[in-house]
Amino acid sequence: MNETNMWKFIDDISFEEYTLIVPSVAVGNVGQLSCDLLISSLKMVKIASIYSPAVIPVIGYDPYDLESSSLSTACEVYRSDSRKILVLQLRAPLVHKYADSFLKNVVSTFKEKQIKDILILTSSFAHEKKHILSSPFRFVASEGNPHAENIIKANLVEHEENTGELKIFGGGFASLLYKICLDNGLPCLILYKYCSEGDNIPNAYDMVNNLTKLIPLFSDNKDLFSQLKQPVSWTLLFGRPPPQDIY
Repeated sequence: MNETNMWKFIDDISFEEYTLIVPSVAVGNVGQLSCDLLISSLKMVKIASIYSPAVIPVIGYDPYDLESSSLSTACEVYRSDSRKILVLQLRAPLVHKYADSFLKNVVSTFKEKQIKDILILTSSFAHEKKHILSSPFRFVASEGNPHAENIIKANLVEHEENTGELKIFGGGFASLLYKICLDNGLPCLILYKYCSEGDNIPNAYDMVNNLTKLIPLFSDNKDLFSQLKQPVSWTLLFGRPPPQDIY
């Protein structure tokens, strides 16, 4: 199979000073849900779509606008100019044998476009949390990370395991992407939450809440949660209700 990744950018511009946010497909899909919430709340604009043999092909209606006539695919990039962020949203898991080459291509593509850093949102199995009374959030930060000062202010807890090889159980490709960023000299930060499978919408709100402590995304003059807008696609997050005629 051809391993070529095809990028279709609407505008071929530099993303200097932008942070790229990437959700890892992980336990409970917390990263993806959080990115959905960001895209919807900030009214981010789609600027690119990607075809790759690494991404299971999925296509559907626009998940943020019922009136839209455009279709959404398994991997797309959204931009907020006012907040200087990009979101690479994934709506399907990565095919394992192509994941490494795909993630290397993501890093090289955006490094060429001069992004400032990459921020990975993911999750880990709840039963992996060793200290029961501590915060459910953890972070892993590379040297030279631009969010170091805000991490200290937010009083976030650092990832405890320090065996030389980063492992986040249930965290999907987060560790792999982090390593690729290090190999390419690109600052990277992982933010993850311990959780279980099920309805993880509340965890997505918690994730965005902690993310705003690192990056100023919303107005400080208003309550954060009043500024968050759930995507219309979440109304069918667990499918349609059972048909009444079966009873």
